[in-house]
Amino acid sequence: MIGAYVHARAMALFLLALLASPPPGPAGPGGGPAPLAKGWGWMLASGTVAGVDPVARTVTVAIAGQGRLEVSEGGPTWRHEAVIGKQIVHLLPASLLVDASEWSVSPAALHIGSPAMVWAVVRADSAVFALKVLMPQLARARGGMASPGTPSAASGIVLRHLGPQLDLLTPQGAHRSVIVTGATAARAPSGALPPSSIAVYDLVTVDGTINSDGSIAATRINADMRAASTTRVSGTVEQRLGDVEGLVVGGVMVAVSAETYLLRGSAPSAFAELNPGLPVTVYGLPIFAGAQPIGLRARVVVGR
Repeated sequence: MIGAYVHARAMALFLLALLASPPPGPAGPGGGPAPLAKGWGWMLASGTVAGVDPVARTVTVAIAGQGRLEVSEGGPTWRHEAVIGKQIVHLLPASLLVDASEWSVSPAALHIGSPAMVWAVVRADSAVFALKVLMPQLARARGGMASPGTPSAASGIVLRHLGPQLDLLTPQGAHRSVIVTGATAARAPSGALPPSSIAVYDLVTVDGTINSDGSIAATRINADMRAASTTRVSGTVEQRLGDVEGLVVGGVMVAVSAETYLLRGSAPSAFAELNPGLPVTVYGLPIFAGAQPIGLRARVVVGR
């Protein structure tokens, strides 16, 4: 059984390390996603929320029956163990919290008595760090599209960039054509950029007007994620965890949600098609426990 309580001094040291951790973003040498070290493991368990500490950023989960724990013994060898009882789970800045439809929600949605499924990394000292928390009884409404002729904003992933036109796939799975003109301005978090530099697999938000054919005449394009400069991991799918929509790719833990764009080349795909053995490239935000990268919060998964 993983220890259910953490000494106050150990908690204080953890919080100091968390505050000093690098922000999610492109990783430098040695700072990118990596397979779990020997003695570390991952846990998958379902149960009920038994406690929430917003100050310490922890949630206590009372596991129903037995959870699954896989501990690395180095290389491809894993030791299988059971997890029982109450587990204190640390919520990290990039931990993924989702509702029943796999859309992300705020930690404020965690309430005592709510069912939850937790996928987490377990450190060698038994501390537990959330990769993903699924709340199966929680759901939120999604919005629709604007009418033709009105100002509009659309977001999505760039599937193609041919001349003045972008082919965009939205989070709802719709295809939108974006028309770029000489008056279109483009920006990235680093500053202004030429619209012609928007590339395949970039995530963008487009402001403009909807034309009668449904295309958007873009006045502004914000590149929210540039694929070329985003943290990534490439390898084969080693494990697919269907209950929580998680992947192990090249030994790296990858948390997937409804906000992750799943592609096969430039065509939309589905989580069920990410079979073990499939070569993929994952773009996303590294999940850190202190200074230690423990996984990747996927924005885009491209199967080959």
